[in-house]
Amino acid sequence: MEELSFEMYDAGVQALCDRGVKKIPDKYVKPVHDRPSAGNIVLSRHIPIIDMSKVDGDERPTVIQELRRACEEWGIFQVINHDFPESSMQSMMEMAHQFFELPAEKKMQFYRSDPSSGTRYGISYNADKEAILDWRDFLIQPCHPLSDDLVSTWPDIPPSYREIAKKYSMNIRTLALRLLAMLSESLGLYGEYLAGVLKEHEQKMLINHYPPCPQPDLTLGVSGHTDPNIITVLQQDDVGGLQVLRDGLWIAVDPIPNAFVIHMGDQMQIISNGKYPCVEHRAVVNSARTRYSIASFYGPSPDAIICPAPQLIDQDHPPQYLQVMYGDYLRAFWAKGPNKKAYIQSVLMQ
Repeated sequence: MEELSFEMYDAGVQALCDRGVKKIPDKYVKPVHDRPSAGNIVLSRHIPIIDMSKVDGDERPTVIQELRRACEEWGIFQVINHDFPESSMQSMMEMAHQFFELPAEKKMQFYRSDPSSGTRYGISYNADKEAILDWRDFLIQPCHPLSDDLVSTWPDIPPSYREIAKKYSMNIRTLALRLLAMLSESLGLYGEYLAGVLKEHEQKMLINHYPPCPQPDLTLGVSGHTDPNIITVLQQDDVGGLQVLRDGLWIAVDPIPNAFVIHMGDQMQIISNGKYPCVEHRAVVNSARTRYSIASFYGPSPDAIICPAPQLIDQDHPPQYLQVMYGDYLRAFWAKGPNKKAYIQSVLMQ
């Protein structure tokens, strides 16, 4: 195989596939202990499912109890009957397909290597510093506070991308706020507590594109990590590949049509004083089908001060985490790069 330049890596995994690579470059080969085959993988266990159609009726206490149990035991669940417009989900997924099917030079207009950039097309969290890359391409963009100036930074190709992404982002915010109210109640806090501590709020959308890999046993679509925000709202396609770590086992999160996967981030673990743990997750790839997912990260504004909720602290439950400013947390997180639960552990009380 011909020697590949760094510019070739910059163009993304799809560009490698278009060149017909049969053997993945060394830059994508994970250490043996991090490869998919190195861990125990369970395909027969199912994460909790929350039916949101029952939240506003007589069954609300039961649903809130199910939610509490899911967060305490798993840190992740799927929601169904969530009132999110199905047409918006389908249109946004179609935009994902159309964007990543563009020629490499079109997508490269949005390439940025700095992980702190706003809208950017990329190949890894911090490709300039990472010795080993993940087998995926992505597009990430800020979505809140939503304004015409912000939308103008998003891709203008495909032609309807901005219009569809704007509607999708607004729908995600509606769902996220509803989930935060439910999560507040499940923690025994008043309904607006979590939304209040986030101050002005921050929301980003990450579109993941995982092309078929000729050697899927040697690499990962995304290495194991937790998310730094408070909750992540994930839309999967039907291919599958998301796995979560629980009790030392990697458990596959089976796609459910029109469902969203919701998982706890680092800030939820801090605010809940460890009651709702952030969940370590990863994505595996396959040799036959392209996979897409759309992750919406919902979290505090950069100037928000995050600490364990005072209502959850008492003599038997002392604070477990240091107070942090979210912007400082993010900068430290990106400087080190996602790495399992490394950073949330760094803010534990000594």
